[in-house]
Amino acid sequence: MSVNCGQPIGVESKLRNRCAPLAAFTLVELLIVTSIVVILIGVLIPTLNRSIRAAKSTVCMANLKDLYRSMDMYRTDNRGWLPAVEGDAASRSTAAWSAALFKYNPAGRGVLICPEDPWGEILRNSYTHGEGNDDFPSSYGMNDFIVSSPNSFLANLGRVLPKRPDDTILLADMGPDEIFFASEIEGGSPAPSRNFGRLSIDDGFQIGQPPDQEFLPWLSGRHSQKINALSLNGNVKSINVNPVLQRDIEAYYAACANQDCTICIYLELPHYSFYESNAFWWTGPVPIR
Repeated sequence: MSVNCGQPIGVESKLRNRCAPLAAFTLVELLIVTSIVVILIGVLIPTLNRSIRAAKSTVCMANLKDLYRSMDMYRTDNRGWLPAVEGDAASRSTAAWSAALFKYNPAGRGVLICPEDPWGEILRNSYTHGEGNDDFPSSYGMNDFIVSSPNSFLANLGRVLPKRPDDTILLADMGPDEIFFASEIEGGSPAPSRNFGRLSIDDGFQIGQPPDQEFLPWLSGRHSQKINALSLNGNVKSINVNPVLQRDIEAYYAACANQDCTICIYLELPHYSFYESNAFWWTGPVPIR
């Protein structure tokens, strides 16, 4: 017997839809759907974060490529020389290579900022207003072995090249990124102190400083524990910094020297070694001037 809601049989068809029971989720079904959504969010958010970081790393690599082109133009205008630093190794210099590179093109300074650099916005504002502390900090540093060579003679890449230029570091991501390791720029704003834009080759000690004066390493590992490095040939590679920071540096020497590493074989100096990523400070003997 059909239900007619107390109405005459003739109007039953008109009210059938209105009288039908409404479909609805039960509490159990609602909990199941909610749980599935939460699980999906938990899976998707890390993936999204990795995608965002990968995109920022790609922008960083593009910055290094742009810096290579800027340096190439600089070298053309300066008889083959890379932008030098003012001062000398003993005084740790008074201005970074980045200041010399963009001295006549301040609008190009944006490529000095890695999108993963926590100091990026502060640096961008200081560049925009023409401010900056003495070392003109950027997100990238230059191979200190090149710029600290006697009279910077290795910085003339038109005359001097290592045995394997594509495996030789020119620029790379530079730290430290920690807020407590900072100085002040004009106006009292904090800014990172980054060794005048020089990538120190040694294991935790600044070149030219007393052996007991320890400092924070420049290996920031901004890109998921990796840094981006530009070679002398203009290629960019991603270097894993975890092995370098977590193991005794002496353990690297044998394998590093087998790659014809100048620092190992000819100079026997303590240094960060990235041989596992085929990246070196210099390969082959240092040519005599």
